[in-house]
Amino acid sequence: MKRTSAVILFGLLFSLNIFSQSTEYKIDVTYIANAGFLIESSGKKVLIDALFKNGWNNYLTPADSIVSKIINQQAPFNQVNLMLITHNHEDHFNDSMVVAYMNNNSENILIAPPLVTNAILKNPALRINENQIVELDKISREKNDKTINGIRIRSFFIQHDTRPQIESVGFLIDINGMKVFHSGDYNGSETVEFGKLELQKEQIDLALLNFYGFWSTKEERLFTDKYIHPKRITLTHIPPAEIKIVKDSVKLINDFIDITVFESSMKKKSFIFESSR
Repeated sequence: MKRTSAVILFGLLFSLNIFSQSTEYKIDVTYIANAGFLIESSGKKVLIDALFKNGWNNYLTPADSIVSKIINQQAPFNQVNLMLITHNHEDHFNDSMVVAYMNNNSENILIAPPLVTNAILKNPALRINENQIVELDKISREKNDKTINGIRIRSFFIQHDTRPQIESVGFLIDINGMKVFHSGDYNGSETVEFGKLELQKEQIDLALLNFYGFWSTKEERLFTDKYIHPKRITLTHIPPAEIKIVKDSVKLINDFIDITVFESSMKKKSFIFESSR
């Protein structure tokens, strides 16, 4: 009887030990403005489309105080590992701001498409080593798969909208197996090449998606699930005048992936995921 009790007790303790070792992972997202975010996970930090000043009288722009914090590496923008820029539109990128930031941060690496990197390299105020700037290759996808500062970044040239001439990039960020996809301004208007990326196989934890084209109709939701299949979604590029409309619309969806809408700059949210890998 004692032996049986000991076996049962051991089994209970073993089960409790396994349960206690189940791992949760966290992705912290701080909204800056428009499509700009600070992504944090496992002690790593990535900035995306964070420095710009033109909202075309429609989109949110970062306040001067936030721009100053980013450029001067003040919390929460201290010890950022990578800066990513999706394309050279003025509501995503300002070369003088980015140059000021890079000049102040000799440890940071910037990854961007050629029209962005060319503007930075031509800026007369640039003082950093050119090795800090990674220009993406429009022909070879293999060259756009890099691991820098312990973060794997895969970059994809994807169509901005119905204008294929615009040089636009989406980023798949992998930090210790936690995956975040940022779509840039891609809005689902081109599906053939996007489908070839096979992002649905990547087990994406969080997708930061342009609010045009991914969620508002049943067809858009089917597209998102088929070609991206993320666990969570955060919508980007929402004009402040439409925030309430978008939030109210999201609340009505009960058969889709969890969607987050940030209402104001510098709001932060922690996304918790259980390890399944």
